[in-house]
Amino acid sequence: MFFEKEILSFHILDILELEQNNISTLNTGRNFNALSFRFCADAVLKTETNEYHMKDNFVSYVPARLDYSRVAKIDELIVVHFDTVNYHTNEIECFESQNPDTLAKLFRKILDCWNKKELGYKYKCSAILYEIFAECYAENYVSNIRNSKIQNSVEYIFANYKKSGLSIKEIAEQSFMSEVYFRKIFKEEYGISPQKYIIKLRIQHAEGLISTGYYSLSEVAYLSGYNDYKYFSVEFKKAMGISPSQYLYNYNKKE
Repeated sequence: MFFEKEILSFHILDILELEQNNISTLNTGRNFNALSFRFCADAVLKTETNEYHMKDNFVSYVPARLDYSRVAKIDELIVVHFDTVNYHTNEIECFESQNPDTLAKLFRKILDCWNKKELGYKYKCSAILYEIFAECYAENYVSNIRNSKIQNSVEYIFANYKKSGLSIKEIAEQSFMSEVYFRKIFKEEYGISPQKYIIKLRIQHAEGLISTGYYSLSEVAYLSGYNDYKYFSVEFKKAMGISPSQYLYNYNKKE
């Protein structure tokens, strides 16, 4: 999810407070990301593939260029609009906060800072947004206790995901279980297959390498666990929505 990035590079565009009742809207052609905290809500966000029911104390992240509808009996929220070059998803991400008072205060704080527009307010707002990301990460890290049966394998993934020859069989052996059983347990715990999880880690690593400007794209591919640049490019575009070369261009343009 958006808060899992070690460093999310962003530029805040606007911060708004919305209080709406009995609405039905279609959002298309948005070129910005939206991060919201809902104080009071009975709303449904719907994309082509999924529906998301928003209630009180929900945090939601809606990526740029995603068309969706919003139908709500009541929807009271603060939303941060921003753009980013090093995170992309094709769906809405959301969760119900287990510590809503902290997040509510942070969202009101960032709105107040933005509206006052005092000297250096954009730097201050960026700092508060990082606090929001950190709180979101902390809440979800605590709430998602992983199965200890596969802990050794998970640690092995983190230590070796950049190794091009890494196999699921090799990973499963670290927990003394069959590949089939490991795949089953892993997906139950993480919601995705171990192979997709490894790809996710590799692409995140590749983003960081590209952003440094120190490596060619072929070197980035190799250092991220891909011996075949063409395959790396396909996986990168599937995950990020743009090719590695487009990502590099967009990053350099913003810099």
